[in-house]
Parts: sequence; structure tokens; C-alpha cells
Amino acid sequence: MTTPGLQDMAPGFADITAQSQAVFRCALDALARPGTPARLPAADALPALPSGSRAAASLLLALLDQDCMLWLSPALRDGPVATWMRFHTGCQITADCAAADFVWAAAFAELPALHTLKQGSAEYPDQSATCVVDVTAWQATQPQDAGAVCLRGPGVRDLLSLHIDGLGVDFVRQHHAMQLHAPCGVDVYCCTHDALLGLPRSVHISLAGDVKGLACM
Repeated sequence: MTTPGLQDMAPGFADITAQSQAVFRCALDALARPGTPARLPAADALPALPSGSRAAASLLLALLDQDCMLWLSPALRDGPVATWMRFHTGCQITADCAAADFVWAAAFAELPALHTLKQGSAEYPDQSATCVVDVTAWQATQPQDAGAVCLRGPGVRDLLSLHIDGLGVDFVRQHHAMQLHAPCGVDVYCCTHDALLGLPRSVHISLAGDVKGLACM
């Protein structure tokens, strides 16, 4: 793993307070309106990192502090991202995903199984992990389109369908299983270079196509 010196450290937010607050408001809005993209102007102000999206980096800059444990997927932890996150937030990096308050995965394929992450409890459902997943793109679709993700539930009017690169039937099955233990569970953010969308634990996710028990109704 490459560890940059201070003189080589990529900068974080220029205005930590204002930019963190703006990102935090976008993050809350993304969970309140599942599947609706929220653009992060603060992401444009960050330098390009060797790995990971600007949106994910800006989200974690706003949310992490010295009391937080962060787990990084292999594509991220083998580069300078871990040092950059520690430097700018004071967070601790953990190799144990079950101990992490935040999980940053370079793709859905690198996201740990949801049941292995902190789920919170009935008394303290907020004491659960938040997942940040980089994706290459998403786009609005018709519910019947192959690969469409269909969202229903709080914050969604009727039905919302879109295609999220890398999100497949395995994640949907895990999300369904997690919801059996509501209000426990994890919230997920999908991030591209300058925007994010939320998949909170409360939203119902299904897939179009011929997937038994998981097709959009």
C-alpha cells in the first residue's frame, strides 16, 4: 500500500463546515427520497483520487470523525485512500467489516454480505453500518425492462424504476432478508463521480424479469 507524505496528500474540503453541511443535507434528502439522485456540488471541488468516486469521498468526509470505524473494500484499501481518509477525518480503519460504522465498497461485487454488518437494535436502530458503494452509472427505466430495480415504500410515490450498474439479484435477496428484522438494518448510498442516491433499509426493492419471488409486481 502506498502511503503519501504530507506534501503529497490530496486536499479535502476547502470550507469544511459549509461543504460538510451541504453534503449532509443531500445525504438526508437521498434517504428520504429513495432512488432519486442528489448532486453533490462539494464533490466537484475535490481532487480526483486514485480510487473511489468524488461523491463517495465527499460523503464520507462529511460523515466521518475520530470516533468512526471505516471498512474499505480491497480495491480501495490497497491504495492511498485509507491514509487520505484518516488524515482528513481522524477515522479509524478496520479490517473487520462487522466492527465498521461505515463501509466503502468500490462496487457491489466488493460489498460484504449485509447480514455481516452492524444492524443496530430495536432500541437503537441508528447504531448500524452505513454502506457507500461506487457505481459507474444509473438511469431511469421502465419497470418491465430487464435489470430494472423497482422501488416502493416510504418516500417513493407509487413506484420508481431505474437501472443501477452492478446491483443484482443477490443484493436484492439480502435486502429482503434484512427487512425481516426491521427496524434494524443498514442504509446504502450509491455514488458516481458527483452524485448519490439512497437505498434506505425501509425501501422495498425488487427486480424486473423472470426472477422468482423478486419480480416487480
